[in-house]
Amino acid sequence: MFGKIKDAIQGRLYKNCIEEYHRELRYQTDPYLLWIKENEQSSVLDTKEESDPSLEVVYMETCGRNFSLAAMDHEKEYVVFVSSEGRVAESAFHEMIQYFETHKDVNIVYADEDVWMLGQGTASEKGDKAQKKGSESEENDESAHRIFPWTKPMWSPDTLFSFFYFGNIFAVRKSAYTELEWLGDEDYRKNIYDFALKATERGKRPGHIEKILFHAYKTGDSRSAIEESLMHATDFIGVGSDYDFIRERAFARRGLHARMVPDDKTGISYPIYDLVDKPLVSIVIPSKDNLEVLKQCIRSIYEHTDYPNFEILVVDNGSTARVRIGLENFRQEFPFHYLYMPMEFNFSHMCNTGAKEAKGEYILLLNDDMEAVEDSWLTRMAGQASLKHVGAVGAKLLYPNSSLIQHAGVNNTVSGPGHKLKQFDDSVSYYYGRNRFIYDMIGVTAACLLMRRDYYLAMGGLYEGLAVAYNDVDLCFRLCGKGLYNVLRNDVVLYHHESLSRGDDLQDEDKLRRLMAEKNVLYKRHPKFYRKDPFIGTLLNSGDPDYSCRWLEGYELVNIFDSDNILTEAKKLPELASMNQAIKIVVEDCGRENFVKAVTKNGQKKKAYYLMKGWAYVPGADNARYKFKILLVNGSGRVWELPVQKRYRKDVAAILPDETNVEMTGFCNWIFEGALPAGTYDLWMTAKDGCSRQRLYRSMEKQLVIE
Repeated sequence: MFGKIKDAIQGRLYKNCIEEYHRELRYQTDPYLLWIKENEQSSVLDTKEESDPSLEVVYMETCGRNFSLAAMDHEKEYVVFVSSEGRVAESAFHEMIQYFETHKDVNIVYADEDVWMLGQGTASEKGDKAQKKGSESEENDESAHRIFPWTKPMWSPDTLFSFFYFGNIFAVRKSAYTELEWLGDEDYRKNIYDFALKATERGKRPGHIEKILFHAYKTGDSRSAIEESLMHATDFIGVGSDYDFIRERAFARRGLHARMVPDDKTGISYPIYDLVDKPLVSIVIPSKDNLEVLKQCIRSIYEHTDYPNFEILVVDNGSTARVRIGLENFRQEFPFHYLYMPMEFNFSHMCNTGAKEAKGEYILLLNDDMEAVEDSWLTRMAGQASLKHVGAVGAKLLYPNSSLIQHAGVNNTVSGPGHKLKQFDDSVSYYYGRNRFIYDMIGVTAACLLMRRDYYLAMGGLYEGLAVAYNDVDLCFRLCGKGLYNVLRNDVVLYHHESLSRGDDLQDEDKLRRLMAEKNVLYKRHPKFYRKDPFIGTLLNSGDPDYSCRWLEGYELVNIFDSDNILTEAKKLPELASMNQAIKIVVEDCGRENFVKAVTKNGQKKKAYYLMKGWAYVPGADNARYKFKILLVNGSGRVWELPVQKRYRKDVAAILPDETNVEMTGFCNWIFEGALPAGTYDLWMTAKDGCSRQRLYRSMEKQLVIE
């Protein structure tokens, strides 16, 4: 009898272990689900429109010709506009009211959103019917339906002029806009877009709630089909020539000389801001010993530039006599100013030297390996830079004679400054038109960067302490700090013969070391931007080349440095002879993370942390049964323990096909500076069987030195 009870208990324990294991595995194989688990405390429930007496909900689809804010209930202080093609998150109304109450200077706010995936059988579910839970599985795990998060940028005026990036949910302080003239078109989308442009012209910046507050309904044959369709979509409110009359009215209100020009290939319209007096643009090109490449660059400017007033200044830091003679002869055919100044290579100093000699109202920094291929490129860039709120303007760069993207703006990721979509095919759009629309971004590359000369000089030009890399990012960070916007013109395309000037930094150990050192300098100068980019959002802020979701490790998160440690003191290790050492361990990383100068929101410096990464498993056993912990043992035998932070390791499962449940054998743990006394610690792993009293031990054969 006792044996049967014991077997039943062990069976139940084993089932619980397996369920927990596969639940965690599912979360980690779907990064967005893991993000939801870590960041959202409650599941999505039905919309409760009556949840607050000060707020009224309006479906955008009802905002036709006769809609009026002034005619709405005067007792309602806030109006939330939402699409009927989805559901509102449970906390949405509370979040928006709280935002308005804590940001008295904000009159309009928008939030992030994602997609609620519907099956083909629910394609007709709309409105109230679709708000109901559809099945038992939905009720148990609604997050399973959520895919494709849209993390929106901070207030981005040029992005809004491209399309209605507020998306499917935004709210207004009603009193601020009751007198605003309603467009009154039959098409609610045109009314909404016109309203957004007018409302954001009233001096106060819109706010952004960095939380998922809306779930848009999408139906498809499969998740992959839905995501593929969403990734390449450009059919948003504000896109296309049908909305150009709205933008042209905005030009008139704003006192701008501008026009909309449609692109027949993409169906997207782009603004061209006309510089009436055609002020001089000074093109500064640093170069050394790149004769044929430089000649191609200068020739392409003369052959493919319809802007009538420019000068070219070549800053040469020490080319050979043969190259100098070749350039002097070339100047007779295509004139340019030639500044020959032998010196150690310092890109920043060379650009600053050219800017000081320049006579133009605008400065264009241009690599010598660039090639102009479209006539209107300089007209569009200079016009954009003429807007008072704009700092630096960049272009989309393609690999020569191809449709492959080399550069589409700078993103500040957890891995450092980089650019997404590299080597992606530009023949299709990606992630809400990131390679199609005009986007405000945290930075643009100095391979092709245009800005007002007075802004450039006021900023002190490029920081000469960054001789090779990140000098352009540093400049863009400073412009952002002054409240200016850096703009990527995706309608301006040039060819970039990348790496002809100085090679690929990542393929050379010395260059990589220098690159890392200059990255540290960048973030010491700009600690508030460390691992932060308000123009893409935390959820997409990985170093991956696409705009996919990635759950960040705890040590990568901004607020992890303010969290409590889970390090606790434990019993001493048993005698070595009595240990079952059946665990196999591979340690991939063990040591102190060096860069710790970033600052938290409260102004305090972040703590350094010590990282331990690798994978461990029990051969011949079901690894789902075991709970692993890391043990740290000092010289006197005192022991501290950390529960293992499990990580999905597809690669481990591939090399251990005969082992059971080894997908989750990865571990990634960190402890913060000051959590342990200084000294040298032996590292161990222990595993407790969840279905018996068995406990395993194994030394990692590594030591962690705590400073």
